Amino acid sequence: MQILLTNDDGVHAPGLHAAWRALNAAGHNVFVCVPDRPRSACSHSITMHKPLRANQVATPDGIAHTCNGTPADCVPLAFLQLMPAPPDLVISGINLGPNLGDDVHYSGTVAGAMEGMLNGVPSFGISLAGFENPQWEPAGKFCAEFAAKMVGLALPRDTFVNVNVPNLSSTEIKGVRITSQGSRRYKGDIVRYEAPIIGAYYWRGGEIIDRSERDDTDIRAIQENYISVTPLHVDLTRYDALVGLQQLF
Repeated sequence: MQILLTNDDGVHAPGLHAAWRALNAAGHNVFVCVPDRPRSACSHSITMHKPLRANQVATPDGIAHTCNGTPADCVPLAFLQLMPAPPDLVISGINLGPNLGDDVHYSGTVAGAMEGMLNGVPSFGISLAGFENPQWEPAGKFCAEFAAKMVGLALPRDTFVNVNVPNLSSTEIKGVRITSQGSRRYKGDIVRYEAPIIGAYYWRGGEIIDRSERDDTDIRAIQENYISVTPLHVDLTRYDALVGLQQLF
């Protein structure tokens, strides 16, 4: 199977190489096209105000193609210019850190998978739900296993998949849950600082507030040490609000 592998953490990200090694070991042909630098939280932004430039980078796992754009640039660049033929599957990740709940709206990892789907290819994003002492092997193993299943999966139109893997050993992960998108918000997330020469600057951070009340969410699955597999859809329409709005006009 021909796989296009992208990410938002850049060409030297350990998660990229964990996925790459696992997919190679499973016998897949992997073509890598990633940003040339970390582009976390770039969402689905695309580059229109400057030229895209592509380069080849030798890595311990093979030749990677890099570009000066975002994950949403990397996917069509690979499809239309760099690859001899479209891939059978697009994988975005493995991201360092979770993409749960409302994170999917900010995530470059999720955007890479969405862009693959928008180009007509089955796609999923995959993230390791932790930052400290990352345990990449279980996520890499699941990435390769799920890749083999995704190609034959009959998903509804305009649908792709978001995967989160607990940052645990294989023996500590309890299994897999098919989940819905939970609700995760960030509170008080811009702080002012003063620097001696440049003066005031602002840093974005904040407290995470998980608001999921249902038992079937991605957030709950990770909290309970399960791999979360969530089908996502590009249609953001809130259909039950249509009637109320129509009554205004």
